[in-house]
Parts: sequence; structure tokens; C-alpha cells
Amino acid sequence: MVHSPNTASSRRSSGPAALRRILHINSRLADGGQVSAAKLAEELEVSVRTIKRDIEILRHEHGAEILWEPAAGSYSCTNASEHLPLLRISADEAIAVALAGRTFSAWGGSPLGRALKTALGKVAQVVGNTVSIPATTVADCIFQPDDPAADATGRHLGRLVGAIHRRLAVRIAYRKPGSAAAKERLIHPLHMAYLDHDWMLVAFDPTHNDLRNFLLTRIEELHHTGRPFQPPANFDPKQHLAGAFGRHVGGGPLREVRLRFDAYAAPFIRERRWHPSQTIEDAANSEIVVSLRISHLLDVQRWVLSWGSHAEALAPKELRDSIAHEIVALSPRYATEPSRPQPVGHSVAHPL
Repeated sequence: MVHSPNTASSRRSSGPAALRRILHINSRLADGGQVSAAKLAEELEVSVRTIKRDIEILRHEHGAEILWEPAAGSYSCTNASEHLPLLRISADEAIAVALAGRTFSAWGGSPLGRALKTALGKVAQVVGNTVSIPATTVADCIFQPDDPAADATGRHLGRLVGAIHRRLAVRIAYRKPGSAAAKERLIHPLHMAYLDHDWMLVAFDPTHNDLRNFLLTRIEELHHTGRPFQPPANFDPKQHLAGAFGRHVGGGPLREVRLRFDAYAAPFIRERRWHPSQTIEDAANSEIVVSLRISHLLDVQRWVLSWGSHAEALAPKELRDSIAHEIVALSPRYATEPSRPQPVGHSVAHPL
């Protein structure tokens, strides 16, 4: 059964609705089975005549090898079209869509979350299954461990972004490490930052009349107040975060830090940019010296200690002294076998 394509039918089969139909038909036939025009018409809620016209466009304009099986009254495909215009995305783009879908799904019913869900739905309608790596299978290629803290972050992320955009104050219940209970705070959300694998909110705290940083994983409750606010006139998020090496932000003026890494560590350090201010100088014996300008020393101290004997802090003196103090405190713990921890509430008997 052969239908001759014509310009008029091609015009009638242009536009988003026609492209979605053609994608659907191409995908169904690419599965390798047989399908009738009546079945496709039922699935797409159009006439059989429209389906036949779309199939001819797939054959003659997009190179699909589609056969008509008179005995079965159905179509089959030996080679689906790989040339549908404007309907293929790269593997990188497919991964981005898949990861975005995971992220946005955690934003729940927030206004921004609903808008993003709608946008992804429109992309999915046009893209269909014609991706270099199908978005539905990308999740199988990416390891994403279960993380209750990440789930908690997802509950607040979209709502906070919406509050920042609309400049509305929020009330949060925030629990600091070691605190017995969360403390209620009224804050003006200004900016979101992803630092040291955690989302952090930069906000103005009217009670303290100063900027404060809040980790989303520590926010137990969040409520919109509907109260508008004006951001501080001098607030610049880039300047506020410029000196951050990790999650500690706003530690004062920028300070010059110099670190030496030995020949073992040097190749690993060169693999990525650890801070925007980073510079690397070659030293003797294949060593390198890394210079940074940061505002808080605690995060870089932990980084140096994580490299053990392969790293040395050269400056400032305060950083060297702090690391030396940690090493002295650690030494006795590793000089002997570890002691067996006592259960809570257990009393140790002493000889009389």
C-alpha cells in the first residue's frame, strides 16, 4: 500500500502537534513490532487518514523504511528515521534533562517547581525518545546514593529560590550542631550558594542586623510570611562568597595562603581548579606551590590535613600554627592501640 506524498499534506503535518505524532509513530515502529493505523489513530486521537499521511512523511521526508503488511493489516519498520529535524539532543543534554528532573521533582508544589515541571513536560513532548541516550535510561547510568539530607534540602530549595525572587521574608526553624532544639528565625533570603557539597542560604537577619549563612540541611521547618523586604543596598553575592574555600563564608578580609604539595599530590591538585583565586607555581623535585586568597582558614586547614604528609602550609603563620597544634593533639592518639569505648552510662570499677 503506497501513498504519494504531496506538498499540501506536508504542510498539514507541520507544527508541534504533527511533530509529536511523527515522533510517536517513529518510536512505536522502531520497537520492531507491527502496529495498525487504527491503533495509532486511537493512541494519538486523530483519524486513520492523518496517521497514513504521517507515515508517508516519515518514509519520504525522513528516510524511515516502513513496510505495509496486507495480511496483518499493519505496518512494520526495518529502519526507523534517524534524521528527524530539531528533535535530537546530545548525551550531555539528556543527562542534564534527567538530573534536572530529579532536582525539580523535590521542589514540590512551589510556584517555581510547578513552572519547571511544566517546562520539562514541554521538552519531553517534543523530544520524545529521539535522544542520543534516552533520558529514561540515563538514571541507570548515574549513581546517586540515597541521602536523607539531600531530601531535606529538596523540600526547601525551590521555596527559598521563589522567596528570593519575590523578595519575601520567611520564618525558619534552624537547628545548629549540638543544639537540643531548633530556634525560630525571621530572615530575608538573598542568595543560594552550593559550597562543599551542600546548599547554603545567604540571608539578612533583622534581629542581628547582619548577614547570616544557613545550611539547608539544618532547616527543619520553613514558612512564608508574605512580607516583602528590600535587600541591603550594598549586598553583592559575588563579593560575599569570593573568599570562601568551603562552607565557611564571611571570615573577614582576604588573606594570602600558600601551600606546598609533593610530587605524589601535585598531579591530583593540577586536575581541577580548587578556588577562583588559585595559582600554581612549579617547585623543585616535581613539587608545586599553590597560592589562594581566602577569607576563612578552617576549610583550607582541613584540606591540608586530609593530604597528610603530602602537603605543607607555608603561609600564613596562623595556619601553620593551627595545623601544628592539631598534629600534636593527634599524635598521642595514634602512639598506642585504640582504647575500647565504654557504653554510655557504664561505670568503670577502680581498685580500692
